Amino acid sequence: MDLSDYIEQCKKEYPHIRPLEEEDDIEWWNQGLDLIEAGNLNAAEDIFKKLLLAQPDMSDGYNGLGLVYEKRQQPDKAEVFLREALIKAELMFERGFADAAFMDPVRADLDRVLKT
Repeated sequence: MDLSDYIEQCKKEYPHIRPLEEEDDIEWWNQGLDLIEAGNLNAAEDIFKKLLLAQPDMSDGYNGLGLVYEKRQQPDKAEVFLREALIKAELMFERGFADAAFMDPVRADLDRVLKT
């Protein structure tokens, strides 16, 4: 799976989402997690795609998509997104936007997927 092609597809699906201009991005993370828990994976995927587009330098959209694909039992696809989420989280830490503990949940999600 080519991540850049996936992102371009997301941009076509949601042309109205502009990076760093969305006000719902924090709510989208929580809403997406609630939708995963409720088993509504299609709606969760849509939310996390929007989050990825709204905050392309942050880990949340990638992490959320990884969780969706994990639940769908698509470990290869989940791994791609969780690895990217970890890269984004590490960059956030290096830039001083997050503490080291911020990366722990992302690492745990990736480790869980790699064990399957």
